[in-house]
Amino acid sequence: MQPWVYIVLVGAVAIVYALRLPVRAKDESADRQSLKETEAALELYMADIERDHDNMLQLVGSIKQQSQNNRAALQEEIAGLKEQVAELQKNSMLLDARLTAEEKSLLQLSAAFGKGNAAVSPATGQSMHTESVIDAPVPKQKPVSSIKQRYPRLFELHEEGKSIDSIAKTAGLQRGEVQLILQLAKQEESV
Repeated sequence: MQPWVYIVLVGAVAIVYALRLPVRAKDESADRQSLKETEAALELYMADIERDHDNMLQLVGSIKQQSQNNRAALQEEIAGLKEQVAELQKNSMLLDARLTAEEKSLLQLSAAFGKGNAAVSPATGQSMHTESVIDAPVPKQKPVSSIKQRYPRLFELHEEGKSIDSIAKTAGLQRGEVQLILQLAKQEESV
């Protein structure tokens, strides 16, 4: 090959290379633009994350403050309740003391009353008879059945004339249980 062919070939390669350079520059500018857009998107994403983080910190702070306020309010309420309990215990002790004193005075009065049957009235000099004070007979109270207190609804239904099956169904008991309860109540009444 002749030297001028080499020169032409080298020149052609140089021209192709020169034409190729602006295309690369356009591709690089497109890559740079894409990189800038990606960086901008990442910056926006980071800003959103920071804003969400700040909101989360504020929310946690407000929850912490609210829980501290609730705790303080509960402690104040507990302190108030403790004071009320102490006051009620004090009142209970005072009432117990009064009750004990009243019981003692009643015992002393009953003892004095027992001795007073033969006592002489200081004004008249005559013996006082307490029978005139105790003339009215005390009526005997009928004891309340403990079974009737436990099953009031059952006895209401029985007094209404309901059948044992109806009573059992209404009270949610077995027929035998209802019969047993009624029999025990009759036995208590007869005693």
